Amino acid sequence: MIPKIASGISGLDELTGGLPDNTMTLVYGPPKTGKSIFCYQFLRQSVAEDDLCMYLMTDYNLSQLEAQMMAFDWFIAEYIAKKKLYVIDTASGSVGATQKEMKNMMISFPQNPTDIVSKVIQELQSIYQEAQRFRSVLDSSTTLFAFNSPILMIRVLKSYTMRIKMAGGTGVITYTEGAAEPQIETMLKATVDNIIHLDGEEMTIEAMAGLKHTDVGYQITDAGIAVG
Repeated sequence: MIPKIASGISGLDELTGGLPDNTMTLVYGPPKTGKSIFCYQFLRQSVAEDDLCMYLMTDYNLSQLEAQMMAFDWFIAEYIAKKKLYVIDTASGSVGATQKEMKNMMISFPQNPTDIVSKVIQELQSIYQEAQRFRSVLDSSTTLFAFNSPILMIRVLKSYTMRIKMAGGTGVITYTEGAAEPQIETMLKATVDNIIHLDGEEMTIEAMAGLKHTDVGYQITDAGIAVG
């Protein structure tokens, strides 16, 4: 039996048993198909289970993440106050915003992958001292591809994935379909363990250990993504 963890996605966990533990999942598709909402639900499950979560955000800052989750009646203020959430915020860095960094709240820059990796390593060292298992989110790799050489970003994402898994993490990476050349997308898929495609109506599990290629309908509701 492959150990699984709950994704927090209604219907998906019933279908797959959850996401395989200590693996990386790519969630990709066109814009506005629910990729970030998938991440919010994955984080919400982390809150429910009192897991630590490392969240690398490129398109929104922490207060925006809180607001976007509150729209679904998901509240993370207490979770943040308990220092369970480890943030690397490149959205603020991209517009020159600064704030006092703490061990679980760091600013980086989308055009500086070396600094991003350095911050990931620092946060993983802190996480590893506290927990043997945790969750990670990178939303979205698309922004990092836009600011950097795609080949360089593939190397960075391979390193990121390896480090998350070595530290005991189970992660999600999002990507907007068509943002990079097809061969880069193929290489991106090769860096992860599981692949889920969202098109706005259908969720396709293209790759997942112990599971056949699966298509299932989904909707985005007031309660988030609902599968089936």
